[in-house]
Amino acid sequence: MHSSVPRGRGLLLACGAALAAAGAALLLRPAAAPRPNLVLVVWDTCRADRLSAYGHSAPTTPHLEAFARTGVRFRNAFAPAPWTAPAHASLFTGLLPSRHGLTQGTGSEARVRPGVPLLAETLSAAGYETMGITANAFLSPATGLDQGFGRMVALHRGERVKGRGERALEEVRAWLGARRAEGAAAGRPFLLFVNLMETHVPWNPAPAALGPVLDGEVPEGALAAARALGEEDLLFHTVGIRKVPEETLAGARALYDGGCREADGVTKGILDLLEAEGLLAGSLVAITSDHGEALGEHGEMGHRYSVHDTVLRIPLVVRWPGRLEGGRVEDAQVRLQDLYPTLLEAAGVEVPPGNGLDAATLTERPLRPRTVIAQFHRPPLSMASLLERLPGAPAEALERLFHSHLAVQDPVGTTGARKWVRVTRQVGDGPRTTVREELYDLLTDPMEQRNLLLLGGDPEERAAAERLRRAGGEE
Repeated sequence: MHSSVPRGRGLLLACGAALAAAGAALLLRPAAAPRPNLVLVVWDTCRADRLSAYGHSAPTTPHLEAFARTGVRFRNAFAPAPWTAPAHASLFTGLLPSRHGLTQGTGSEARVRPGVPLLAETLSAAGYETMGITANAFLSPATGLDQGFGRMVALHRGERVKGRGERALEEVRAWLGARRAEGAAAGRPFLLFVNLMETHVPWNPAPAALGPVLDGEVPEGALAAARALGEEDLLFHTVGIRKVPEETLAGARALYDGGCREADGVTKGILDLLEAEGLLAGSLVAITSDHGEALGEHGEMGHRYSVHDTVLRIPLVVRWPGRLEGGRVEDAQVRLQDLYPTLLEAAGVEVPPGNGLDAATLTERPLRPRTVIAQFHRPPLSMASLLERLPGAPAEALERLFHSHLAVQDPVGTTGARKWVRVTRQVGDGPRTTVREELYDLLTDPMEQRNLLLLGGDPEERAAAERLRRAGGEE
């Protein structure tokens, strides 16, 4: 039986039906989820164990505690370096310092190696607006860590040492106002990166932040002396040139706690501004630190020239609705640089070839075991320049300024977990020699007081040290 519909008209009807069916299928298919905004707040120089969100007795972080109840708090997060520039470069590349190349504050090693794209560059190329606000001068054109940001506001300009958190709030408010005026709120997603330095010396928290955490036993004189401390004082204490009195150390700890509470309040202010603009729902928000700070432990102050947990263990709280949420506490060991693939995953962007080699996404369930490797590369000093600058300084103190430090730490919770440390010495282009090795059982000795390699040379401990040495890439 032949159809009464002409052949041409039948073809048109068939095509029309097919298009209609395709259109219906598109209407029924779920729309692609909008790419989330990314908010990354770094509390520069903030160690985890001084935060009430991590068990500290003083109420240093009430807002972070509330935020953590909506996200995931990583109890064991660690930095890949004990100072700003290499740690941020790892955060922005997913690479260890020895791989990304930014290991110094000056010279050719003060920048990430050519051809290694930074987080903001990758996101910008993928259509993200990229806004940076930094209180730290190391995040600047001098190191190239501002690359990829459409704008990087330097809060430290015009200040003696560091920018203030209250100015960061002003800059976020101004940026949001400009976006609103330009109609950008309905446009492309953004990365907002903010570096705060309230916990970095010099410590001078506002009375409103210091009062709630202040121990009444700390005299005003100790607080005044601690306020006067600078980076050189901390370094001289660590290497043994000039020790900070114990009473001043108590004042420093109190001021540090006040700085933690101040950073906590500024961060809440930033999130409140975003929420008022309707920009927080669905966003990935990460609050973390680049490294910690020694406050007298191991005879150290500050953060360079050490890879103890006081300068490596950092806070990390992440909220990403649907993926990282619900107030979960994650005990598995993670690293600062693990944020790099996590942020790109949220943005729907592939990790560039060669990047992310030392990182893994935080969205894994369960998290794979992760070894911590932390590196401090000695600065390019000469003995002649040191003798000229520090006449009469003890020889041992000068020697410590030529030391590099490497730490390799087993995943927490694993049987026989150990932390191995090697300290080496190198002057100029001379040979590198080992100064000492250390091995700690962090389960029974969390403050790293007993070097197991000095306790009779147990073969099992020597084997553990050798295993970690290989894991750290040491020849």
